[in-house]
Amino acid sequence: MFNKIMFLLVTIGVFCSAQAVDWTKVSQEAIKQNKLILVSVEREGCHYCEKMNKEVFKVKTNKTKISKDYVHMIVKINEVELPKSIKEVKYFPSNYILNPKDMSVVDQLVGYMKPDDFLSLLKVEYDEEEKNN
Repeated sequence: MFNKIMFLLVTIGVFCSAQAVDWTKVSQEAIKQNKLILVSVEREGCHYCEKMNKEVFKVKTNKTKISKDYVHMIVKINEVELPKSIKEVKYFPSNYILNPKDMSVVDQLVGYMKPDDFLSLLKVEYDEEEKNN
């Protein structure tokens, strides 16, 4: 009986621990689609993260605009291992624009932003990266 309980606890622990994201696959998909990677890092209980999610990321027209130029990943800090190029996240929400070829950080957009402002900045960043490549 003790072994069954331990097995159950270990199994639950594995499923509740940090989720794995295969950043290599994300990178390959972005390269294939000629897109940049947008990693939105949130913290549990963060009011501004929830606000940005509700007003920006969950709005269908905004999702469509973002997915035109970006492979977008929304992750919770301490639940997913971040790409090595994202060293330390101090502020939430933090949005990292990554170059899919080497996973380097192209830019970081910190804090809540109004939808139009955020989408405009993403467009400027994408256009700038396209011009440089």
